[in-house]
Amino acid sequence: MIRTLFVDAGGVLYNNINEETDFLERVADRYGANRAEIARRVEASAPEYESGRRHVHQVLARLVADGHRPPADTPTETRWLDHAYLGSVRPYHDSFRALRELRQERPEVTVVLTNNEAEHWDRLKDETYGHFALFDMLYSSWRVGRVKPALSFFTAALHGCRATAAETLLIDDRATVLRVGAELGMHTLHVSTPEVFAHRLGRTVRGDVLPSMP
Repeated sequence: MIRTLFVDAGGVLYNNINEETDFLERVADRYGANRAEIARRVEASAPEYESGRRHVHQVLARLVADGHRPPADTPTETRWLDHAYLGSVRPYHDSFRALRELRQERPEVTVVLTNNEAEHWDRLKDETYGHFALFDMLYSSWRVGRVKPALSFFTAALHGCRATAAETLLIDDRATVLRVGAELGMHTLHVSTPEVFAHRLGRTVRGDVLPSMP
């Protein structure tokens, strides 16, 4: 029986900004930096801001510091970054609906946000679209201090939520994340497209369909 849901956000409730939009290209162009190099640097540096060790504005300012434009850590530029980021966000309304419906049908199930994201970006999305209200608990990377797919992320989240792996359904769009969860004994739901989440969530929790792996 499923008693806990670990739900990702990027690729499940929202699009993946760095991978699916031109946000990083716009950042590179604004500061006169090489697009491919900025994408590589952000991927390598993401754990710094996703874990909460450093603010995402600080990380991005450092990464574009060798460009040919003014510093990115001024109030004007951080406002631009926030506006550009939010302009790239696309919420998946059917996924929001499916999660709301599940919470109404199965109030005994604990729904936990387990996202890799900068706290600042996560809160900006919540202020605009209100996804935090869909969850009983927030265990995103910035709250746990660790980043998926690290085993320590899941052990910390399970401990903090007082959940057992055998009664937890892990929902994510990344195969590497799902494999680690499965090794711990979690059930898994691979969200290869947003439609998968909306169509399979309720049936998977009820046990009508088998959990899925990529």
